[in-house]
Amino acid sequence: MEVHQYNAILIFFVEKFSAEIILISQLTDSFTSTTNAYQQESKRRGRGLTMSIASATFDGLWNHYEMWSAIVGGFTFLWLAHHSLVYRSKDVDDDWEDVDGIKVGVFPKHNDDIKLELAWTIVPFILIVWLTYYSWGPINEVWASPDDPDSMYGLECGTEGHDPNKCYHTIGITAQQWFWSFDCNGLDADICDSSEYQDLNGTMVPVLKLKQGEYFLANMTSEDVTHAPWFVKFGVKEDAVPGLHSALWIAPTCETANCGGDEGESTLLLCTEYCGDDHAYMAAIVNVHNN
Repeated sequence: MEVHQYNAILIFFVEKFSAEIILISQLTDSFTSTTNAYQQESKRRGRGLTMSIASATFDGLWNHYEMWSAIVGGFTFLWLAHHSLVYRSKDVDDDWEDVDGIKVGVFPKHNDDIKLELAWTIVPFILIVWLTYYSWGPINEVWASPDDPDSMYGLECGTEGHDPNKCYHTIGITAQQWFWSFDCNGLDADICDSSEYQDLNGTMVPVLKLKQGEYFLANMTSEDVTHAPWFVKFGVKEDAVPGLHSALWIAPTCETANCGGDEGESTLLLCTEYCGDDHAYMAAIVNVHNN
């Protein structure tokens, strides 16, 4: 196999996967920086806000993508290092021998290798198909139909034919500059409560209390501009658009066995869609308890 064919493969893998690897690294750094900042502030103020992704499904998906990114990235850069060392020019002067007859602007067709071309097309295609298939589980959880009794959430609690051991509650979330409003739709206070407020960095914000082990379907809308509620600990978000109604499945989880005891565990609800001057201060506290 000629040297330039190795280089062609190298260039292909670098172009195909380097951008994805860099993007994943940037997202990881960005998320880690944001998480650490909130954790440090929470510890300083003694509020015990937990900021990690607790959704097992999305956590597993994230780890799976990181694994394949490491494999592809490691292969790519090892290939680069190998060819940089092995196939470097050994000529001591500028008179190098053009063994492939390379001409500027002309592809050396006589060196085509259909097997290599098929390999670098089929292998990435198979990987993409596999990752797409693997991602279907989390996608189904995010976009599950409220009327599908076979989904992981079942039917709405209290409706005909619902399974008491697998059903969901409906709540409402309304966004406006720069505040969140919650509606528990008459649910018992031990399941959902939105009557309290708490000081967060000098600002009074609403508190949404949810019971661990229950499923919730949040129907959302906005009264002014587009917002995007992000339940930090649960690893889920969705846009709230004025004039439209969107929905988001919520599965409150705790990081400790006793779910923070009597006070429960708290996380933040943030807006991830820029919505004006006080966008950075548009927050709420989500408290998860099991009593």
